[in-house]
Amino acid sequence: MESARVEAYIPRLEASFDHMVRVMASAASAYQEVAPGPKMSSSQIIVLRALSARGPLQVSEVANELTVTLSAATGLVDRLVKGGLAERERDERDRRVVWVKITPKGDTALAAAIQRRRAAFREMVKNLSEDDLERLCDILDRMG
Repeated sequence: MESARVEAYIPRLEASFDHMVRVMASAASAYQEVAPGPKMSSSQIIVLRALSARGPLQVSEVANELTVTLSAATGLVDRLVKGGLAERERDERDRRVVWVKITPKGDTALAAAIQRRRAAFREMVKNLSEDDLERLCDILDRMG
């Protein structure tokens, strides 16, 4: 598609994307009855998912997962630890290495957050046909 035609769609795409982000951000409170739990940012959910799937990570690996600076990842991990969702643990062999791991409370909170997000997704796509959903997934896959 030529550049001028793409430009004509940018405001509409921005508005749609902004709306989707707002709906997802409000999912924690709007769908609290679906799965009670603490409010979590998308970044916190991403980190807890990675910790749950891959096991303990170093803060530098958390930073890479989120493509953020080490200091930003440290702040995020601090908030997860403060909330009891993750914990830091020194490496037995090399005391300089610190691992971040998900706690049982973090597992429970992650499961609830995922349920709330999925409820929000269901609400957003409830008026789409199966063909529309398939096309939307294909398009989003190509965009990434």
